[in-house]
Amino acid sequence: MFARQLNPLGSSQRLAFIRLCAKRSVKTSTLDWKPIRTSKTPSDHERKKGGFGKKIVLGLMIAMPVISFYLGTWQVRRLEWKNNLIARCESRLTYPPVPLPKGFTPDQAENWEYRKVLLKGHFINEEEMFVGPRVRNSKKGYILFTPFVRKDTGEKVLVERGWVSEENVNPQLRNLHHLSVPTSENTELVCLVRVPRKRGSFQWKKEDQNSRLWQVPDVLEMASVTGSTPLHLQAIYDLKDHRWDEPQAQNNDTNGKSSSWAFWKRDKSLVQSALSPEKHQLEPLGEFTEWQFVQAGVPIGKEPKIDLRNNHLQYLITWYGLASLSTIFLIVALKKYRRGSAISQTQLKKEKLKHAQRFM
Repeated sequence: MFARQLNPLGSSQRLAFIRLCAKRSVKTSTLDWKPIRTSKTPSDHERKKGGFGKKIVLGLMIAMPVISFYLGTWQVRRLEWKNNLIARCESRLTYPPVPLPKGFTPDQAENWEYRKVLLKGHFINEEEMFVGPRVRNSKKGYILFTPFVRKDTGEKVLVERGWVSEENVNPQLRNLHHLSVPTSENTELVCLVRVPRKRGSFQWKKEDQNSRLWQVPDVLEMASVTGSTPLHLQAIYDLKDHRWDEPQAQNNDTNGKSSSWAFWKRDKSLVQSALSPEKHQLEPLGEFTEWQFVQAGVPIGKEPKIDLRNNHLQYLITWYGLASLSTIFLIVALKKYRRGSAISQTQLKKEKLKHAQRFM
């Protein structure tokens, strides 16, 4: 019956029907064995499109670890130098005070930094200068600089006397004049020698050239204005009552006469109240408290301690850490750069052959 039904069909139709009914015994791959041929592979096109920019980025990534490692090594040397400097300064602080040598020049200050020296002479209180404002114990004030004439050589040097409150900037408003505004020819001071620093290019300049106020301590300019030797001498913190063979200072007259001294304009009523004898009456003692000095307008000197900053260890860790991270990123980038961002025709054929061998 089945043969009779096939008779009406042609030979070609019967052959096709038999092939459909026959059991499939050969597995063939469905891969495209004839890929599209082109003279430009995806990799070539990608390299041509962004090759120059990639080379620049890759060059910067190669330079980054080298530069960071060099800067980290440089900070190692800086750290060693700063530690030695601090050790030398701490050793100098333990030395007893000595008279400031005659003919001492600013070039010698570096070898004498934080060394205690003795000065004897008198202040030129008419040429007081201020730096600030500066806050001390939540109270606004200024750093007082006063020229000092040495008794042994007659040389004028610049002394940083210390911090005074804003209310006592005017010397007429101060009390304890034998300490706040000393006029004795035998005034003795113990000071720290500091290296005079130049004003940084990013620091504030003096706003008013005719004023006594500086925003930052510019010792060189202040010495030039007063005709002093550009030495930076810091008076040491001292709360003792010194007389220096001077008669006890008398209180100012309270007749209401105005003075030519002016740091800024003040209300006359404030000046009258400040000059009243009831204000800041302190009994002479062997040693005062800091609060009494602040109220009387006596400058608070520099505490003898090292204030040099040493952040080179942090910089060292930062640069070496940056060198390590940039090296890791460079290795990853080099692997991707070798692999390429697109697959070439040769690599496509290899992948197809591997796939055919697995499934055929």
